[in-house]
Amino acid sequence: MTGRVGGKPVAGKGRQRFLDEGVLASVVVNTAGTESTAMSREAMEEKVPFSRPSAAAVLDRLVESHPGPALIVGQGIRVVESNDAARPLIEALRAGHGELIDLLDQTRNGTEGHRAEIVLVSGKVFDVAATPIGAAVLLTARDLTGERQRIGRFAEQAARLADIMDCLSDFAFETDREGRFVFCAPDVAFGYRTSSLIGHYAVDLLDGDWLEGRSDPFIGERALAGVEVWLAGADGTRVVTQMSARPVLDDLGRCVGLRGFLRDLSGVRARETALTQALDRERLRGAVVDAMRGAGGPERAIRVAAEASLASLHAQGALVMARDADRRMNAVLGLGDAGAALGAEVSDAVTRIAAQDQVAGRVETRAVGAMSALIALAVEGGVAVGAIVLLRPRHLPWTGIQAGILSAVADQLGLVLGIRERVGQLERLSRIDALTGILNRRAFDNEMPGRLRQADRDAGGVLLLVDLDDFKPVNDRFGHAMGDKALSLMGAAFRGLVGRHEMVARLGGDEFAFWLPGCDGQQAFARADAFHGVLYDLDRRPDMPSLGLGMSIGIAEVRTGSGENLDNLMARADAALYRAKQGGRNRTELAPRTGKD
Repeated sequence: MTGRVGGKPVAGKGRQRFLDEGVLASVVVNTAGTESTAMSREAMEEKVPFSRPSAAAVLDRLVESHPGPALIVGQGIRVVESNDAARPLIEALRAGHGELIDLLDQTRNGTEGHRAEIVLVSGKVFDVAATPIGAAVLLTARDLTGERQRIGRFAEQAARLADIMDCLSDFAFETDREGRFVFCAPDVAFGYRTSSLIGHYAVDLLDGDWLEGRSDPFIGERALAGVEVWLAGADGTRVVTQMSARPVLDDLGRCVGLRGFLRDLSGVRARETALTQALDRERLRGAVVDAMRGAGGPERAIRVAAEASLASLHAQGALVMARDADRRMNAVLGLGDAGAALGAEVSDAVTRIAAQDQVAGRVETRAVGAMSALIALAVEGGVAVGAIVLLRPRHLPWTGIQAGILSAVADQLGLVLGIRERVGQLERLSRIDALTGILNRRAFDNEMPGRLRQADRDAGGVLLLVDLDDFKPVNDRFGHAMGDKALSLMGAAFRGLVGRHEMVARLGGDEFAFWLPGCDGQQAFARADAFHGVLYDLDRRPDMPSLGLGMSIGIAEVRTGSGENLDNLMARADAALYRAKQGGRNRTELAPRTGKD
């Protein structure tokens, strides 16, 4: 938290502050119901350290500990105390934010607290509560900006789901233990007003000829999946449906009904035709492009394309494939009935199809186990960068209309997967030091906080800072090209000396860092000897002159539960490295443990 004089932050050592203590004392005393006066402006400008009374300390702690913005406003819009999160509200007050000032005046002139939703010019939204405390007002706030954004995204997703549901006409139902309908949707199904079916026996809806010799599928304690059921439509026509349902159990585990849906297979072609027209106009472009523009980037767009295709084309599983560095197609997303075994088999099939000529617009079907796979290649620049694959049982063959729809989705997916591939390449390049091939300083700084938290929970670890001795004379004597070659060879050697869960990075120049989880200080000395051996091997190479380099190493150990942060750990390791330099170079020093170890 920041102390303030006249509403401005005041720098100080540690947590020492110079506060507008006179005004704050006035707030405290007035809160207790006694008379008080504020410190004069001259006294405030002296910035004299103030021995805070207990009530003021309570207010101070209240403001400091509040998880969101908190501030105390004295006369006018004078800020007596605040925490760092209150900066946006303070700036709004200074800019004359009408609603915020009205909230202050309303609270200051009464005895009860008030609250209001405040929207700032920046677009941030806060739920602000104002509480009168003597001559001042305590403002505490909660940032609603993220919540409002999430609500907006949820509303958009709900609208998208509603649009997709409008294209579907499955009959959802629930029956009681006697087989009577207690719930039906949508409003009209098979020519019936579903509201008229409530309370009637579901068996009355079945085609009599089909039911002969069969048990009533609407009564039973066993789940049904994809069972063919014939119904009699309201106009007397026979309707072929596919039924899936699960028993409804009470608190004692007894079956009290059935819940499921009926899919009208006889109308599938008509629905597919209508869906094709809608999807051909939009080609799912809206959903995919909107996802790309919103939060989540390519990964979100890939999921939207797969989810929309899965629901719209009546598939039971969906896979999105992307090529790797070896041009093999691997699954990057699986939905529904798309297990690991199916993913491996589909990966082989898609890789073979992508290796053929004329990949643009290519859609094929393949038998994959008990499933039929509809595969549409995603192409960018005439090259297959991935595919979208839908799966369903073999007895439900794919149609040409469905293939055309999926091809349209794959067109958009090609752009998305291409962007994803390039973003991944840039991210990898941004983390790697070009000269040595190991992690760079940026990647080290990003990785270490998470690794330290894990070490704090698990088995600790050690940080080794390595600095080459007498590297500058190498550049002066043999040239920078030879110096760069030496660093490149050392980088390759260091990569071979670290394990899967260990890390090595070049921090800059001739300085390197190693993170060895689960290792203690004594074990680190043995590892440091191996790192020293890199220089010995370097001098023995026939293509390298004897460079005469040394290696100073500083070790800092992290113990479980120490809670040490990266800055402190680096400082300890750097101090040990300095002692190694001062002690004659080409040696290793271990930093003392922290007081928490």
